[in-house]
Amino acid sequence: MYPAMEEYLIARGLVSERQLQRAGELAQLWQGTVPVVLWKLGWIDLNTFAALLEYSV
Repeated sequence: MYPAMEEYLIARGLVSERQLQRAGELAQLWQGTVPVVLWKLGWIDLNTFAALLEYSV
């Protein structure tokens, strides 16, 4: 995941650093991406998920 995305999520209080760390671990386990994991766990909403996808392209 991009450091700017991590800063965006943490600075806006969307997720904690611990949640972001855990999402990274699960992304590796599930062979997915952090935004998908965050959304699947319900830690971010669909609008935030879409914004992260646009940002990462």
